Amino acid sequence: MTSIDPQTTPPHVVEVRRERSSTGWVVAGIVAVVAIVAVAFMISTQPASPTQDQIQQAQDQGRAVGQVEGAQAGLQSGAQQAQSAAEQAARDASAAAAAAQRSTAESAASAADSASNAADRATDRANDAAAQAPPQTPN
Repeated sequence: MTSIDPQTTPPHVVEVRRERSSTGWVVAGIVAVVAIVAVAFMISTQPASPTQDQIQQAQDQGRAVGQVEGAQAGLQSGAQQAQSAAEQAARDASAAAAAAQRSTAESAASAADSASNAADRATDRANDAAAQAPPQTPN
């Protein structure tokens, strides 16, 4: 027999009930629907295959870009060649000017020597003529 003491508190009993819930299935269904919508969106937004006209336009545009780039490279090369030619022409002109200056100086020195020699010969002749001339008497 079981006796209960009125002075003591009755034992506290906790009952745990587990109920089956469909919350997990609902969440899984929502995720599946979102995945299907995402796949459908990706498939529908893929670009269509390019048409023959679009391919031709892209090729023409590529050719034009290539021609422009080739022209730019040619211009740069031409500019570099022109600069090199101008520098060489400046060096050649400087050398020619220096050679002309030397030649002019040599010609001037040669002319001065010739003039000096001619003056010396003229002086010698004048002295010889004066020595051979009869003395003049004063009147």
